[in-house]
Amino acid sequence: MKKVLFFLLYCALLILPLEAEISMKEAVQKGIEINAVYQNHLLESRSIELAKKTALLKKRFNVDSGGAYLFKSQQMEIVLPDMNPAPGVVIPGAGMLAGAKHNYDLKLSLSQPLYTGGILSSAVKLETVRLAVEKNRTRLSQIEIAAEIKTSYFNYRLLQNRLVSLDSLLKQLSLHQERLQNYFREELIKKSDLLETEARIQEQLLNRRDLLNLIEKEKINFKTLCGFDISEVEKNYSEKENAFTRVFAEFKAAHPVLKTLAEQTKGLKIRETMIKGEYMPRVGSFAEIHYGKPGIDFFKNEWSLYFQGGFSISFKIFDWGRLKRQVQIVRYGAEKLENEQADFIKMAEKRFRQLYAAKKSAEEKLETVKKLLQIAAEDIDLKKELLDEQQIANIDYLGALTRREGYLSRQNTIRAQLELIKVNITRLTGLFEEAK
Repeated sequence: MKKVLFFLLYCALLILPLEAEISMKEAVQKGIEINAVYQNHLLESRSIELAKKTALLKKRFNVDSGGAYLFKSQQMEIVLPDMNPAPGVVIPGAGMLAGAKHNYDLKLSLSQPLYTGGILSSAVKLETVRLAVEKNRTRLSQIEIAAEIKTSYFNYRLLQNRLVSLDSLLKQLSLHQERLQNYFREELIKKSDLLETEARIQEQLLNRRDLLNLIEKEKINFKTLCGFDISEVEKNYSEKENAFTRVFAEFKAAHPVLKTLAEQTKGLKIRETMIKGEYMPRVGSFAEIHYGKPGIDFFKNEWSLYFQGGFSISFKIFDWGRLKRQVQIVRYGAEKLENEQADFIKMAEKRFRQLYAAKKSAEEKLETVKKLLQIAAEDIDLKKELLDEQQIANIDYLGALTRREGYLSRQNTIRAQLELIKVNITRLTGLFEEAK
């Protein structure tokens, strides 16, 4: 019965799925989601969307209401002179007051812009440009967040690999120490050989403590960036790589900074239209309902209701050349953006070439280190035999062990550098797939 239960339990363990690792894509997306800078960009985009809606509504009619009270210390007096309709007949003149000392007016008005020289339409377009610019900035923040998370990931992997190589060295030193202790008991070596080995072990233990501290710091940094423990993230992630020509073409086609500069240039053209629109005729219509006292007929001091409506037109005639100056300022701004774009592409190309040169150099150094590791392994075997035959000092063998660990550490560093170079290439291109 126990065998059957054990078999069923074993089968259940095989059927139950193992806890899946967190992919780099998930880590980056989570990091973007919790990043305050990214969230502020989203809020700014929403604000601009509301501003765009407000600009659209300015093209529609407006309804206003208001009231006024006016006091006049004197009223207008109309005096009629004496009249002589016939000889000897006199009709004495008379006087009467018009209006009132206390004047009231309540109104409800509707106004509708008919033509504004393109100002209102341009205001909507300008908000559209602002929204596009903010979306590019949002994308840029995603790219930077993704790069920070990946940089932390590869730094952590570098430190972990260094720890593995250091532990391997410590294991070999410990085995060597045990062997020396046996030799010492047989009086085949001096006490100084044991002390040299013990000192080398303690030195490496100090290095290990420093390394563990750096690993812990990077773990904290990674969790702060994306909210995940780095131990939960996939172990063998590697950044994709592409040829220089393809990467540079993608950079020019899709980098958020270049898109932003293009949108800002478009925005300046819209501003130029708005400036010119200020010197075009402005036509509007209005309709008003009034309820006032004394109203239209100021001979009657009583409340009355009346309606009025019409059209308005206005335009500027002379402004001492202000229009020309403002347009020229906008055009200078457009030229500056063109210069910025050209300079950004130029500096990016330089940076791309430097990164690809560094990548090539790292790959070549990696091949050299592999050869050095082969030589170091042979050197260790040779020195071990010579030490057993007492033809070399113990310090020489310890040096051979340490050199191999140094080459292993160098190999791990170069591998991490290669990954970080690829991360920086993708960062400069602006096309992190995980950030989409």
